[in-house]
Amino acid sequence: MKWSQYGRITLALVASLALGLSITACNPSYTLGFVYDLSAKSNPGQISAYKIDSVSGALTPSANSPFSSGGQYPIASVVDNRSKWLYVLNEVSNSLVQFSIALGGDIQPLNTYSTPGTYPIAMTIDTQSRFLFVVDSFAPAFNAQVASARANGTLTSPAVAPISPPAVPFATYGCVAVYPISFADGSLGPAVTDPVSGQSCFPLNGSQPIQGSQPIGVTVTAFVNYLYVADQNTHTVYGYSVNYSNGVLTAFPANTNSFQAGVKPSAITSDATGRFIYVTDEYSNQLLGYNIQNDGSLQPQLNGPFATDLYPDGMVVDPRGLFLYVTNYNSDDVRAYAIDPATGNPTGVSGGGDYGVGTGPTCISIETAYGRYVYISDNLDNTVSGYELNPHTGVLTLVLNTPFAAGGAPTCLSTAASGTHPIENITP
Repeated sequence: MKWSQYGRITLALVASLALGLSITACNPSYTLGFVYDLSAKSNPGQISAYKIDSVSGALTPSANSPFSSGGQYPIASVVDNRSKWLYVLNEVSNSLVQFSIALGGDIQPLNTYSTPGTYPIAMTIDTQSRFLFVVDSFAPAFNAQVASARANGTLTSPAVAPISPPAVPFATYGCVAVYPISFADGSLGPAVTDPVSGQSCFPLNGSQPIQGSQPIGVTVTAFVNYLYVADQNTHTVYGYSVNYSNGVLTAFPANTNSFQAGVKPSAITSDATGRFIYVTDEYSNQLLGYNIQNDGSLQPQLNGPFATDLYPDGMVVDPRGLFLYVTNYNSDDVRAYAIDPATGNPTGVSGGGDYGVGTGPTCISIETAYGRYVYISDNLDNTVSGYELNPHTGVLTLVLNTPFAAGGAPTCLSTAASGTHPIENITP
């Protein structure tokens, strides 16, 4: 995570609006969904679970919250498309934990898996929840070579830190592990074997792995079968096609496999139509937009890159594909953009702008039941901030009682729906 100083902001208590959904404060409230906020300060890490009020968007802890993350330094989480299973990635302990989600939002650990490589940093799930894609900072060969170096005395004290993994001259390239997901119980099958390398992890840049890479984020597209990984050290996005019959990733051809992504990319996401990719650059305070071509290659958008506030760290596209929201770590805010449906260009939301949150915002997520409420993990003041999203304008309004107390040093969060709700139908 990135660290900064913060001047405490005062958040007003504002009753939320239910524009476009015909829900007002006169209607009885119910639990619309759940928020799961990861905290890294304790060992093992902690998961704070909250219930989302349907009328106000306010959060209340679930009955038995908080819960153990099942490992050290939880860094990422995803929920399946039926909101039955929560998957949590623990970076330092190299573990991936599956939890079941109960009706009241409580979670129960079911299975724990070790990732093939070292220092898992990011993950995503496809829209139909067939596969889970996990990015390891270092490929499996790195583990074996470090063990050998320790044994012969050439590596005596490798650093162990969640943000800066040990820098040693071995197989220091990232890779993507692909896990099939059981529809019946959400359990994960063995990681898919790369037919080229023979490893249970697909190297960045395919058959010619990039030494010294440092992957930071991953996204998988809707409607078109592509996956993209952003890498900080090489300032690049790497692309793959996904075979959903077996989970095999195929790196794009050498001349179309890597795409320049600013100075130091910090996050990557795709839109709901599978036509656009967005990458934040935390060093240059910019948002880069790309149009996905028929072959999966990325074409930089005209008029880009686009300005963010200070040190962009996370982002999310709303489920309708109309708006994009970026967290800015050093300016303690969220910037809202409207997505041009023709070009993909993000432009400032009319009547919107920058919205203040807690100190050091990292992850941002939109609840999946109605896509009305937005939640942000605030890393430095141990809170979750909440806003209501106007689905017509993209403008954000503070939810009741925000911010909400969380565990120590929140790193990321995810949301789940409660019960069956209307889902936006997106067509490219």
